[in-house]
Amino acid sequence: MFSHYQMTILEEFLESTYAAAGIIYPHQISVEELSLRLNVWVHYRPIGSRALEATSGMYSMFLDERLPPNQQRLDFLHELCHLLRHAGNQMVLPETFTQMQENEAEHFVLYAAMPFSMISRLEVPDRLGQAKLFLAETFGVPIELAEQRLDQLQRRTLQGIWNEVVNGQFRENRMKKPLWSPETNKILKQLNRQLIAKGLPGYQDKGLLQ
Repeated sequence: MFSHYQMTILEEFLESTYAAAGIIYPHQISVEELSLRLNVWVHYRPIGSRALEATSGMYSMFLDERLPPNQQRLDFLHELCHLLRHAGNQMVLPETFTQMQENEAEHFVLYAAMPFSMISRLEVPDRLGQAKLFLAETFGVPIELAEQRLDQLQRRTLQGIWNEVVNGQFRENRMKKPLWSPETNKILKQLNRQLIAKGLPGYQDKGLLQ
């Protein structure tokens, strides 16, 4: 379904980090497993979660012990991005720079909680409602987060297909043979209907949807 999906640089970074640490199954995306494999010391305290400066080559962070386990895991992934990607004390950084780091950490959570490499090996249901539930249950995340990730996957899949069209990879043979395989055309039509159902603009060039 996502054969045309294009990963971002941040997502590629996450995938390579997981691969190097041997994180290949959804059940491994836990605070215990990730902290062990990525060498992160976790301190549970009744304070807001935050990353700490690395000392002696060891990453460390505070996790709010008052939060339920599922939220602690999402907080862990958020702070993990700061540890792996960001340098400096956020308390003294300019606000615009801090906000940029926070935005990147939020995107990182989506990638880290539901990695594309794992999703691509699954039989994700075609129907949107079923797909959201499937991702939420498989990766143990709130359904709102699963919906965000699914929407992201769909948009970037469409973008990947569109990029191929713009780059002219299929245009010279357009009159000689169908632009898409039957399977790709079926996916395009399905994603187009879902975009329209959400009130978003679908493809205006109907020639792309055979």
